[in-house]
Amino acid sequence: MAKRISQSQIAKELGVSQSLVSLVLNGRREGISDKSYKEIWQVAVANGYVPRGMQPGHAPEARRNYVGIVQRSGLKLYQPSNTFSHVQMGLFKVLQQSRISTTFLGGEGDLDEKKLFELLGQRDPLQGIVVLGEVSEPFLRALGVLRVPLLSVYASAPGLCHSVTPNEKQSLEQLVEHLVKLGHERFAWLGGNCRLGRHQMRLGALRECLSARGMSLNERFVVSVEKGDRQEGFDCAAELMKRVGDDREDAPTAWICHNGLMARGAHQFALLHGIRIPDEVSLAAVDRSRACTEIHPDLTSASSNPEVIGEEAAKLICKSEEVGENRIFVDLVVPSEFAAGETSGPAAG
Repeated sequence: MAKRISQSQIAKELGVSQSLVSLVLNGRREGISDKSYKEIWQVAVANGYVPRGMQPGHAPEARRNYVGIVQRSGLKLYQPSNTFSHVQMGLFKVLQQSRISTTFLGGEGDLDEKKLFELLGQRDPLQGIVVLGEVSEPFLRALGVLRVPLLSVYASAPGLCHSVTPNEKQSLEQLVEHLVKLGHERFAWLGGNCRLGRHQMRLGALRECLSARGMSLNERFVVSVEKGDRQEGFDCAAELMKRVGDDREDAPTAWICHNGLMARGAHQFALLHGIRIPDEVSLAAVDRSRACTEIHPDLTSASSNPEVIGEEAAKLICKSEEVGENRIFVDLVVPSEFAAGETSGPAAG
């Protein structure tokens, strides 16, 4: 095994004093410039520096007991994600068979160079890290420095890590096919998390599926917001009907929502405003989480099963070997499942 870099070597490489390096690596921040602090940690982590007495997480002889969970910005532990709770259940089901536990490491906005370094030197080494959702490329590269298998779910990062993602095109194809067979020709999109790539993929797939059938999505009926919960679904439906106005002749008869939670919010709006579902409007969601079936009525929905995504992520992490310079990354796409619920019906005449 190659000898790890020492504090004196770090100091020499950066042209700073060893005492400064020692202060930084022992947690001192006060009175130290951001530039020096960042450079010292970057060199230390990149060269595998570990304090004396601590076993590095990527040592071949180390027993790997944990898979670390990191979540994208915007997610909080006190507000569990509907989709990612299913993903974590799938992870747990597979990992427990190998006596591997999961542990929460933090969010994208919580982990700096020092905290990443501490993960590298922890006594219970990581089998790998699973990132929930879309994060920035610099953050993924920083995680990659830990030199443990790295996997992203619901977002792909070619060349940076493994990924397990849903088949968005297939999901929208299933929903559009179902609704077109019911006679629908005018569609609306109620979108959430509009700053994330997942939203753009779903909206783009909807446009492609309609175009393939000689139809188009009226931009007037595309309503997208920054978050994606029930309230956002309610608000999007309200904005949609505001755009429709009093002239209902060209009003969309099929509303497709970014996820099941937004569909529930849109359904609540419809109930409060006398819009009969599915008699007047059919409602569908790009989702296969519990939100689709937890209360009456069951939502018409299509997406990859998030629990299966978690299971496949766990299998991939368990198969991953020690990372190296010529690593091979796997991008796995999970097939979509369709369910015809109680919220879709023939287009109103």
